[in-house]
Amino acid sequence: MAIRAQLRRVRASGWWRPRVVAYLVRNAPARRDRSDLPTDDESLKGVAAWLTRAQDATADGGIAGRYRLAGGWTSSYPETTGYTIPTLLTLATVLDDDQFRERAERCVDFLLSVQLECGGFPGLEIADNRTRPSPFNTAQVLHGLECWYRATGVAQVLDPIRRAADWMCDVQDADGCWRKHWYRELACSYSAHAACWLADAGDTLRERRFLDAAERNLHWVLAQHHPRTGWFDRAGFSDDDHQRRRAHTHTIAYTLDGVDRLSQRFDVAEGIAAVKTAAEHLLLRLERSQTLAGMLNHEWRAESDYVCLTGNAQIALIWLRLARSSGDLRYANAAFKAIDQVKRSQLLQHPDPGIRGGIPGSSPVGGAYIQYALPNWAAKFFADALCEKRRCLNEWLDPVPSAVDHQPDARSQTIVSTGPTAPRVVVYTTRISPTFARLAARWIERRFSPALVVIETGASSAARRWASSLRRRDDDAERICRLHGWRAVRATSVNSPAAIAAVGRVAPDLALAAGSGILRESILSVPTIGTLGAHMGLLPQLRGMNVAEWSLLLGQPAGCSVFWIDNGIDTGPIVATSTLDTGECETVAQLRERVNDAQLSLLDDVLREMVEHGRAPASAKQLPEEGRQYFRMHQDLLHAVEKRLEQNRQIRS
Repeated sequence: MAIRAQLRRVRASGWWRPRVVAYLVRNAPARRDRSDLPTDDESLKGVAAWLTRAQDATADGGIAGRYRLAGGWTSSYPETTGYTIPTLLTLATVLDDDQFRERAERCVDFLLSVQLECGGFPGLEIADNRTRPSPFNTAQVLHGLECWYRATGVAQVLDPIRRAADWMCDVQDADGCWRKHWYRELACSYSAHAACWLADAGDTLRERRFLDAAERNLHWVLAQHHPRTGWFDRAGFSDDDHQRRRAHTHTIAYTLDGVDRLSQRFDVAEGIAAVKTAAEHLLLRLERSQTLAGMLNHEWRAESDYVCLTGNAQIALIWLRLARSSGDLRYANAAFKAIDQVKRSQLLQHPDPGIRGGIPGSSPVGGAYIQYALPNWAAKFFADALCEKRRCLNEWLDPVPSAVDHQPDARSQTIVSTGPTAPRVVVYTTRISPTFARLAARWIERRFSPALVVIETGASSAARRWASSLRRRDDDAERICRLHGWRAVRATSVNSPAAIAAVGRVAPDLALAAGSGILRESILSVPTIGTLGAHMGLLPQLRGMNVAEWSLLLGQPAGCSVFWIDNGIDTGPIVATSTLDTGECETVAQLRERVNDAQLSLLDDVLREMVEHGRAPASAKQLPEEGRQYFRMHQDLLHAVEKRLEQNRQIRS
């Protein structure tokens, strides 16, 4: 069995075709991190052109389901032809090209020609099935016909919509789920993405029966939800997926999108909250792993080593909708990164028209989801995501005013005593550290000497460290320590056993983070008083990375904080904060420099107070819900920050 599966995989790869070989090489895992990404406009035009070729490859007006590397274009796929209609209508507007509207009309004509006598539409591609209806596929066609009616007012589609919706209600089970005629006869949570389009039909036709059926499905799907983790059970394609509590990001996104639309329609707070919880877990998975695995389990952990590119585009759309409705631009940031991951698999220059501009099912293309093929639904959702990103950047990316008091003096506070003598201080830094160099200059001026400096070297070889030592730099931590007679030790990580042992021998009262990596409990527990850190944002609201830029993008005050480091990310008790006037900053670089100078000054002021006067300011405990963790800002949002600075400069002038 395994040998036969491997042979099928080899045949599907199309390795004997020269054009395909070039594509397989370009799409190999080693190339997935390519940075030479096309612009959004280039990607959108490329994928739109691919969709036109997918339609022209058929003789019936439908859109070919996929392009197989080994076998070329397949037959028209009613389901995806249906939900590509709204994409084509959007492309007609965004690209100012009426051909996409005409193509949408051809899709409508094709769909009306394949509707079954029962009212349903066939599942699978038309070459594989013309007679067996599918509730899910029928709902996706409903969506397309609905969008066509709203865009054109053509009443010809109203009766087909009613017949399709009636059939869906007829085959729905009493508990609100669909099992009969469903894929593999399974009850699945992603049925929510069918029910939401049935509800749209209920609105259009003013038919309460359709709305009631959709609401029943919502409550069935919500019964599969686990509030603690945000996971929806039964979201996969197979019984094995359900048993193992896992699903592709494609069907996870179907589930969340359907639940969100239905919950908004029926004002079900539980469903709205469930989608937000799941979206937050997905955001953390992307940001922390720098990718979204194509299949995830109920703990949001990877169950595959490939990316489901369709799922990436769909989840990006969910994040963008949440960003627009909530003002939480972390979701837009994650969406842009997910879109980039799809871009990396798109080739805009390739001689094969079935490859050029299209989106493979998996990255790498040999991954288990739609293996060695480019499905039309990946192209459809990628086009949708690019259009929504354009709307975000051009229409609704506005600052959101802060509603949280940044000042820690309104909280319960704790005084930290340093004891009757000056505390022994250790410092954690890296080999090359402008942060340490700036602080060292202050310490030299006032004749302060740390008891020990731990210098992280990472996993670099001794030869590389030796070669680096030959290059004289003013921010070389080892050189600074040698010049001033400060005791220093090297360690691959400040959390390593060797570093912990060295710090323990010093028996420090206080530690200072001066450019080192994340500190773990094993090193944090060594100093008797604690470990001080500085942060380029006002805590507790802005935690994490690029917070100086995030403050400007969100319309919040810029500032910096000093805090006691704990096991979280910028969640320890706040010692001091400082709000800054950044109105004179004209670039992001100037903004960061202004905030960085302020944070180092504030950190050193706190240290000096403790060392020279034996006292520290009061600290204020943070509560988790008071702030959000921000991650590396996507380049396109950085451009938005630059635009804000440019606007401020024009206002001042």
